[in-house]
Amino acid sequence: MTRVILFDKDGTLLNYQKIWTPYAKQVIQAFAEEFDRHDIKNQLAYELGLIDGEIAPNSILASGTGEMIQNHFEGYESGAAAWMRKHYEDSLEEILESMELIEGSREVLEQLHDDGFKNVIVTSDSRASTEYFVKKFKLEPLIEDIVAGDDSSHHKPDFRMLEPLMERHGYTVSDMVMVGDNKSDTMLGLDEGLRTIGVLSGTCREQDLEGADIIIGSVRDLYENEEFIMQEGCK
Repeated sequence: MTRVILFDKDGTLLNYQKIWTPYAKQVIQAFAEEFDRHDIKNQLAYELGLIDGEIAPNSILASGTGEMIQNHFEGYESGAAAWMRKHYEDSLEEILESMELIEGSREVLEQLHDDGFKNVIVTSDSRASTEYFVKKFKLEPLIEDIVAGDDSSHHKPDFRMLEPLMERHGYTVSDMVMVGDNKSDTMLGLDEGLRTIGVLSGTCREQDLEGADIIIGSVRDLYENEEFIMQEGCK
């Protein structure tokens, strides 16, 4: 039966554009200045997924881990990955302070919790940033567990990233539903039968959310007539 709701963080519970679009612009400019690579600034932005000033659906910036992004910088300049890590760490306080919940996120988490569901965050972001997010918004009573991008070598949509979580709690695939705003979320566990719900509150449009069983506007739409929209057996 459905009892565990897996939530992506950025773009699903957290306002993605408010944090990561400004930071992406800032770090690409800083990289160009640090390594004197203004010549490839536009190319780098495009490859990472910063296009016309916005984060593109299913791009590296939209769904990749910090390590993936750092390695892309390294492809242009030796030492750029280490520089990128330090830049992120130096900017972390500012990034974390700019966090803003998507409207209705807390209320949905509360309703799910009150109805007996377990809420779990499954994100490509770091554990430190995710734990700060939970603490900042006082979500500790509502979040059962976290699966972060730096917890293992397996990342969304690789189903193996969920195996430690399932072992810790005794969850089965039929227990879980994934909610997210990127294809890496809606394709997670497709071959294993994991049900997924796509949300349009992040960077993706309906056509970008391949594999989703249901697509909704935001997490506010997870309830219909006071019932969670994907109960046992629903596809």
